[in-house]
Amino acid sequence: MSLWQDIENLQKKKAELEDQLISFEERSKILEQQLRNQAERRQKLAEQLKILNDAMDKLESAAIELDRRIKRPEKQQEMQPEIHVALTK
Repeated sequence: MSLWQDIENLQKKKAELEDQLISFEERSKILEQQLRNQAERRQKLAEQLKILNDAMDKLESAAIELDRRIKRPEKQQEMQPEIHVALTK
């Protein structure tokens, strides 16, 4: 009888291990899909980041240009009194 009980126990253990294998395979498929989803999300975020960086560069360039335009008239106004003073002397 002991041999039959050992065989029965081994068959039960085999069934448990097969169920675990199926569970692991299903979990593996789920994880692979999640990994693909994360890779797609990362790609989209990278593209959005590039767009934002490009926009930031354009804004910085525009701000520098505006700052340059604002400072140029100030310098011209500062130079005008010197010219006026030079002409009156």
